[in-house]
Amino acid sequence: MFNGKNKDRKMKKIFQWSDYLNWKRMSSTQKINFKRACLFPFLVYLVYVFLMKYSISILIVIGIYYLLRFNNRKKLNK
Repeated sequence: MFNGKNKDRKMKKIFQWSDYLNWKRMSSTQKINFKRACLFPFLVYLVYVFLMKYSISILIVIGIYYLLRFNNRKKLNK
């Protein structure tokens, strides 16, 4: 019914955990993608810690910016 003509067409692997277990057989792009996938949770954690620590300061700076922009909206610029 579907793809009856293309039986020997290669499909792209999405879930390839069995390939990731054989490090020596992996290509260089697969190794890089695996390293990125493993390091992504650490990056998310670092961003989370940064935002938890400095979120109030960031909101204050954004608030001051919009307050100054609101107060100076009727002034003419050269």
